Amino acid sequence: MKRLMFGLLMVAAGAAMADDLGNADQALRAKDYGRAFPLYARLAEAGNTEAQFRLGEMYWYGDGTAVDMAKSRAWLQKAATKGHAGARETLNLLAQRERRAGDIAYWTTAYRGEDLTTGKYACPLPSIPAVSTQLDEVRTVGKAIGNWAICYKDFAKDLEAAGPSINRIPAGIRKLMTPAELAQAIGRIDTVVARIVRGKEDDAETFITERANWYAATDRHLGQVRPAVLKEFMDHEYDYVRRPQSGYMDHQPGPFVLASNTPAKPTTP
Repeated sequence: MKRLMFGLLMVAAGAAMADDLGNADQALRAKDYGRAFPLYARLAEAGNTEAQFRLGEMYWYGDGTAVDMAKSRAWLQKAATKGHAGARETLNLLAQRERRAGDIAYWTTAYRGEDLTTGKYACPLPSIPAVSTQLDEVRTVGKAIGNWAICYKDFAKDLEAAGPSINRIPAGIRKLMTPAELAQAIGRIDTVVARIVRGKEDDAETFITERANWYAATDRHLGQVRPAVLKEFMDHEYDYVRRPQSGYMDHQPGPFVLASNTPAKPTTP
């Protein structure tokens, strides 16, 4: 009789645990972390492997509790020891996270926008004189003007094509970040990119003003000397100086449209 009663109690306890796990899973899917966390915690303490795995993840993501990587690792290790594949995979990510700590710190605290200011995007303003009086100088200044306009256009085009700031963080690093770290990284990138864009817009305003003044003064000067030859040369060879909309500088100065960020943590299977 005692054995029978014990067996019935064990069955009842198992059913109750299954109900609690189902309720915890349902709360997690609904993002009701305040309800899910204590259910998983109670089940994990009772030895439920799935609950131990979920509790470890919640400590990582900071869902329903403060982020605690030590507790996350401890619970994931308990589940992994019992053969939980998801826990083993997550522990592997934790190991990668430790190895890539420097990369995470770079994106959250040290990013300076090097990818937008160096290489093909290093576009120092050309030195545009008040007026050019010689044909060779017109050619040199005109080439510098064209090169800067192309550099600016490429910057504007690539910036808009890149999409939200989160895309600048390598995917392999994003998956190792906590939600708080990802939000911090996105905030830093947004601030840095906004500063760089303001600088580019200021440069463009200066460029257009100096270019227009140079063209007008040079056109007047050379037109007075040999209008038939030099006027034709400037209009034909350097028409883009007068008409930037012809394709050398499609992106005119003005506010850049920066894509919004929608940070998301890994989905719960």
